[in-house]
Amino acid sequence: MAKTRARTEAGKYISDDPSTPQNEAWVEDKPKKKTSSKKKVTSKDLPPVGSADRKRLVLQGIIKE
Repeated sequence: MAKTRARTEAGKYISDDPSTPQNEAWVEDKPKKKTSSKKKVTSKDLPPVGSADRKRLVLQGIIKE
């Protein structure tokens, strides 16, 4: 887990209180989940075989031949 600076709701940095043993200026963040940005292509969405649009999709790696 990575440590990042703690912020208020307004987005300003929170300072450390020296009278406490805990450091309030830094917080540990949980790693964010990666989301898939590729859209699944169905056979209904595909252009006809042999067309230039279909060849373009194959070259871009969106679909397989």
